[in-house]
Amino acid sequence: MGELVEIGDGAASGDPPFEGLFRAHADRLVRLAHLLGADDPEDVVQEAFCKFYVVRHDQVGNLIAYLNRMVVNEVRSRQRRSVVAARRTLHPVAAAPANEQAERNESVVGLMRALAELAPRQREALVLRYWLDLPLAEIATAMQVRVGTVKSLISRGMARLAHELEDHR
Repeated sequence: MGELVEIGDGAASGDPPFEGLFRAHADRLVRLAHLLGADDPEDVVQEAFCKFYVVRHDQVGNLIAYLNRMVVNEVRSRQRRSVVAARRTLHPVAAAPANEQAERNESVVGLMRALAELAPRQREALVLRYWLDLPLAEIATAMQVRVGTVKSLISRGMARLAHELEDHR
C-alpha cells in the first residue's frame, strides 16, 4: 500500500502512466468510497482522479496515500452537500445502493447498515484501518487528524459497531 509510483509524461516510454495508475487503483478506491458511505462511489473516484490529474505530480510524495486522502475528502464533501440539500428538499428520494451484490449477502448488508449508523469520522477510521489495512500514521494523514484521534475514533467506532450489530440480531 505504501508504494511510491512515478508519473511522468509518458512520452518517452510510450506508456500512459496516468492511465496505468487509474487502472491499478480505481477499483480499490471505488470500494473505499462505497465503504465510506458514498452514494456514487464511481463518481467520487472519477472526481478524485480528475483533481489529481491537475496536481503537480512531482510535488506529491506518496501518490497512493494522496489518492486515498482525495477520496476521503471527496466523500466528506459530498456528504456535507447532501445534508445541506436534504434540508431544502421536502421529499428526499433515497438512491439505490451502488453495490447490488452486497444486498444478496445478509451479513454484508447487516455490516453495511451498522457502518452507516456510525459517525462519519468513526466509519472513515474503521474503513481505512480494517479494509485498507493502513497503519495509524497513514490514517491520520488521510483524515488530517492526529494519531491519538485515530486511535480514539477506532476504539469508539468498534464499540459502537459491536453495539449496532448486536441490536440487529
